[in-house]
Amino acid sequence: MKIINNFIQDKNVFLDIKNLLLSPNFPHYYNDYVADKKDVGDYYFVHILYNQDQQKSDYFNQVLMPILGRLNFNYLHRAKVNCYTKKHKHIKSAMHTDMNKNHTVALFSVNTNNGYTLFENGEKVVSVENQLVLFDGSIKHCSVAQTDENLRINININLS
Repeated sequence: MKIINNFIQDKNVFLDIKNLLLSPNFPHYYNDYVADKKDVGDYYFVHILYNQDQQKSDYFNQVLMPILGRLNFNYLHRAKVNCYTKKHKHIKSAMHTDMNKNHTVALFSVNTNNGYTLFENGEKVVSVENQLVLFDGSIKHCSVAQTDENLRINININLS
């Protein structure tokens, strides 16, 4: 696992992404489970940027390109914006892998909050704005909702 703080060094570029994704005008779409349909009682909002070899969003260039341009990869499998709402307690999604093929996960935190990503070995990485976490996609992990901020927003990128 590799954690890179201040991943986007140009503060204006980062703030443009942050302000857009936290804007009431950015379209986040309701999903009635986080990682598995067995995640009863939890939900989140998602915006697919790229999937199945196709750009799926008009926001692709504005949101994703400043991140992709700083990564070394050969193939983009999927990219999405995750938006979690504040909960009264830390709720864990099901442990999972994002896909059933060799890949790397690049998880970019847009804002700081007390939500985190928990790994099957017990390690956790808290959400810190402008931080990128790179890890082997075969490692099971789960999302843990925040209790302090109204929104937890991250960008999940699967690549190889």
